[in-house]
Amino acid sequence: MYIVIAGLSDIGKNLAELLFKERNEVLVIDRDPARCAEIAEGSDIMVITGDAGQKSTLEEARVRNAHAFVAAAGDDSENLMLCMVAKEIGVKTVISLVDDAEHTETFRQAGINLQVNPDIVAAKHIYRMISHPYVKDYLSLESAEIFEIEVEEDMKCVGKWVSKLATPNGVKVLVVQREGKYLLLDTEIKPKDWLTLIVTRESAKQGTEFMNRWFVKG
Repeated sequence: MYIVIAGLSDIGKNLAELLFKERNEVLVIDRDPARCAEIAEGSDIMVITGDAGQKSTLEEARVRNAHAFVAAAGDDSENLMLCMVAKEIGVKTVISLVDDAEHTETFRQAGINLQVNPDIVAAKHIYRMISHPYVKDYLSLESAEIFEIEVEEDMKCVGKWVSKLATPNGVKVLVVQREGKYLLLDTEIKPKDWLTLIVTRESAKQGTEFMNRWFVKG
């Protein structure tokens, strides 16, 4: 994929490096020559020193060909402006960081449907670590949440077949992974297996009860 990132904030820089490591084509734009020089010297990520709010800069970045444009400047108003310019040029997938949750609706009204609030994301991860200690990773979507669980010794699900877990409506085991291989869903669960579950928003309570039943120890 070809991704254009506007703004070398800490998140913008880390995102660029992560995408590049995953063998994506990444181009970053920032007005600060020092920040641009730092990332250019440390990797093969493409860099443009300039104003991403200018159409000429985005044209130079071939933004029309991008799979996604990410606004990662340190200010919501600037991110909003960057997204509007990218949308005007014709970018289909426009993603923005939003620092203040109160500004989310403004972005939605502007037709920017993908917003990320780093503080809220971090808070949700910490909450999951506290309330669901067996969850190793999770992804929050608009209408559902996806959980990755590593099965440990003495969990109540060990020795059970996936089909016998009696998942409630709105809860589904998507994948069972063992030693790097994906298995048929109806398999006996063993320690060190990884289970991926999806839980709809409407079934959040039932999902929590289900996970607390099968993935606690004892």
